[in-house]
Amino acid sequence: MFSIREFIDFMKGKFDVAVEINAVGEEAVLLYHEEVDENLIPQEILTYLPNPIQFNIYSINDEYEWIVGVALAADTYDPLYLVCLKDGERVYQTINGLDKVEMHKEEMTLRCGRK
Repeated sequence: MFSIREFIDFMKGKFDVAVEINAVGEEAVLLYHEEVDENLIPQEILTYLPNPIQFNIYSINDEYEWIVGVALAADTYDPLYLVCLKDGERVYQTINGLDKVEMHKEEMTLRCGRK
């Protein structure tokens, strides 16, 4: 599971953005693959995820609009994929337990590895 506290720690650690807990918006939805916006999960990554997926969304609006989405296995709630959007642009993504993917702007690097 990915919690609001983990979201706050992620934002501070990755982007040096301090977040007040009462400023965080949170939503959880169960999505089938055909309902997923490719801005959130690209098709090449979606094929590795179970169908359906639990998708938790955390958001803040400060100087920028930040949205972090976490795809969880619907049956175990294990985090599988995390994406971060800044003003609607994907600035970071990672796949947990599969090949690791990081994206900054238009650059994407795939690194194979196991945890």
